[in-house]
Amino acid sequence: MDRVTSGAEPYAYPPHAHERRHGPRGYSSHKEYRRWLEDDFIFRCVYCLKRMVWAPTDIWTVDHIVPREEAPELACEYDNLVLACQFCNLLKSSHWVPDPCIAAYGSCLRIGVVTPLNRHGRRLVDTIRLNHPRHVEERKKTIRVVRILARHDPVGFERLMGFPANLPDLTTLRPPAGNRRPQGAAECYFVRRNRGDLPKTY
Repeated sequence: MDRVTSGAEPYAYPPHAHERRHGPRGYSSHKEYRRWLEDDFIFRCVYCLKRMVWAPTDIWTVDHIVPREEAPELACEYDNLVLACQFCNLLKSSHWVPDPCIAAYGSCLRIGVVTPLNRHGRRLVDTIRLNHPRHVEERKKTIRVVRILARHDPVGFERLMGFPANLPDLTTLRPPAGNRRPQGAAECYFVRRNRGDLPKTY
């Protein structure tokens, strides 16, 4: 999820394990890490790849890779947290899924009607129910819309495949126990937009 390009595939799992760019520490609630996770996971659900810009009124959540019931000491550990849409979060619940920072989801899954490529992919498909009719229909609809916009409405295409308008300025945030990866905030997408080197689509 960490490699942003000027290309625009609506559903393309990353070919590499995610490399976290941020490392805030010390918040008392896992929900307080959300703005950091939005930037880290490029404003999309780590599991189904739905983008925040596609569903601005949806509920977006902070999910625990290792469930809280299993490891309560990791409940507010940033490296155990990911950004997820509410639907995927509810389905994952307390189940185990591979950590996207260890297993490259692109080597586990092929999108469409999602094809698992290995045991990690099978776990993701089964746990998150990536072939649930809701997911499949949503993907088909989005792909159709993206293709139409790419041909006939470049501005609409950029809006659908670009970054949210209200990017969080991570340089203004002060995590209670500091930030183990402080260089990430200086390169957050808000800063890049202001600097003029943010791609129009990703």
